Amino acid sequence: MASVQTLKDLGEQMGLKGTELRDFIKEQQDLDTKERSRLREEQDKQREHDKIQQDKLGKFRLALIEREMEKEQSECQREKDEKDLEFEV
Repeated sequence: MASVQTLKDLGEQMGLKGTELRDFIKEQQDLDTKERSRLREEQDKQREHDKIQQDKLGKFRLALIEREMEKEQSECQREKDEKDLEFEV
C-alpha cells in the first residue's frame, strides 16, 4: 500500500491538483483496500481448503489404523481359537 505522500507525489507528477488530486488519492486508497480484502478472502479460502484436506487425511489415517487393529484382533482371535482346539484334542 502506497503512502498518502507517495500517492500525492504521483498525482502531482501526473498534473493533478486540488479536487482531482484528492479524488485520485482516495481512488488509489480504495483500490488498495479492495486488493487487501481480496487477498484476505483468498487466504481464508486457502486455509479452509487446507483444513478440509487435513481433516480428510486424518480420517483416512484413522480408518487405516482401525482396519489394522481389526486385522490384529481377528488374528489374535484365530490364534486363540486354534489353541483352544489343540487343548481340546
